[in-house]
Amino acid sequence: MTPGEVVAKTVGAEEISASAIRRYVEAHEMRCPLYSDEATARAHGHDSVIAPWSMLLTAAMPAYWEPGQEPLPPGALPPFMWTKLDLPGTEMVTTSVDLEFLAPLRIGDRIETTYRIVRTTPKTTRVGEGVYVDFELEFHRQDGTLVAVERTSIYSYTPFGSAS
Repeated sequence: MTPGEVVAKTVGAEEISASAIRRYVEAHEMRCPLYSDEATARAHGHDSVIAPWSMLLTAAMPAYWEPGQEPLPPGALPPFMWTKLDLPGTEMVTTSVDLEFLAPLRIGDRIETTYRIVRTTPKTTRVGEGVYVDFELEFHRQDGTLVAVERTSIYSYTPFGSAS
């Protein structure tokens, strides 16, 4: 793992749709008319309703499972890319997440994500010995427009007193 290295690229499981926006907005009781009213969205310069920013990570997530695959085990976690890297340690915790939103999420967008390592820092902490890994994720729509950037840090470690 070297700084600047692209460690993964993923594509969201499906395009953002009007029905997905409606279900999301309803479940979260979001009252912003940009998410539900065509006329309001158009009056603010959009072609149609837009998706709430908080839908980004859901829209960017690749499929957990596809037909023909073995069933997921109980307690299966989302397919976070850093869990697939060969990091030292037996445990992992996210220590920070920062999102910067740059362009609206639109109906028809399919989000592509590029995962890049920014920095690795070996560190012994009170909980164990491991490495901090800082990632930068770029989220693009299919036309190449950068819609958001996420900066995430994780600490991958082996707890003190555990068998390595």
